Amino acid sequence: MRIIKSDLRTNQVIIRAESPTDLYILSTIIVNGDKVIAKTSRRIRRTGSESRSGDESQRITMIIGIEVEGQNFQESVASNRLRIKGTIFKGPEQHVSIGSYHTINVGLSDTISVFKAEWSRYYLKILEDAENASKKPKIGLLAVDNNEVCIGILDNYQLNVLFQEKSGVSRKHSKAKVRKEQSSSFFETITQVIQRSILPETKNILIGGPGFVKERLADHLRNSMPKENLNIVIGSSLSGGNRIGLFELMKSEALDKLAKDFQILEERRDIDEFLGRISKGTGDVAYGYTHINQIAETGVIETILMMDSYLHGTNQASATDIQKLLTMIEQMKGKIVIISSQSEAASQLKTFGGIIALLRYALRWES
Repeated sequence: MRIIKSDLRTNQVIIRAESPTDLYILSTIIVNGDKVIAKTSRRIRRTGSESRSGDESQRITMIIGIEVEGQNFQESVASNRLRIKGTIFKGPEQHVSIGSYHTINVGLSDTISVFKAEWSRYYLKILEDAENASKKPKIGLLAVDNNEVCIGILDNYQLNVLFQEKSGVSRKHSKAKVRKEQSSSFFETITQVIQRSILPETKNILIGGPGFVKERLADHLRNSMPKENLNIVIGSSLSGGNRIGLFELMKSEALDKLAKDFQILEERRDIDEFLGRISKGTGDVAYGYTHINQIAETGVIETILMMDSYLHGTNQASATDIQKLLTMIEQMKGKIVIISSQSEAASQLKTFGGIIALLRYALRWES
């Protein structure tokens, strides 16, 4: 992410999205009532003699401003984009009607201006952290066994699973030569995925899996790409070369050393700490919006973890209420962590209402 301009006098921040993670972060901070301006395209109906050519409309590129009424981040291997829907407040008068609806699609390398009634320090910190995080080296993760492989790439905020495939190696085949050829073909497929999807992002690769297959794959990658100067680390033994194995690799000591300051790992540590305190009954935790909102003004909250959906409001609180809560916690030196609704950590948060807190000391509440 790149912050091109930040003008708090006009409450305008201009941002360029450079990765899928940047689009996700924009989806968390752009809320209903904000205004955005970006280059977009709109189908315009032709009039007069122009309409006689057969096609009565054409798509024209223009700059449009909308007041946000909803947005949706769509992530896939083929395409990543943030769709922002709202009513037009600014645009070329000959082509648009003020107050009509339009959807702006924001993709990679696109620039967008975001206006808020007030940019809180917290929202600005999200953008600043994202800009700094984009400079951290990513890490390629591979969970592999003799039967299958799962490949992902880890950045500061999330793990993106890029590829899964069965090996095609037959364990029952009587001829060792055939099994060796199948295994070599499997490794070559993995090498091609690494070259295509991992190397443009990072040279750091962590491989885990049962038995010695991870060592054999590491040797194959080094021999296949001697000029790439790969930093390959052999990780722990895993249950298998699938998604479960990839998530096991996320909890390995080897990854802790490679990415100790990644937010996604800090999230895991904070949740583990919360669950540990719950099991011990120490009383220095809180969960659920109502309880946390009640105790926030006491300054007792050390760390709050919240699902990103809360930033857009819930049936318990509006987006403005959530922003006020986060501002209060930040003013009292509390740490704020926003967790993607699509992450593994989110499934644990949902059990506790999507919002939890680690407290500085035990506190009794009255409901």
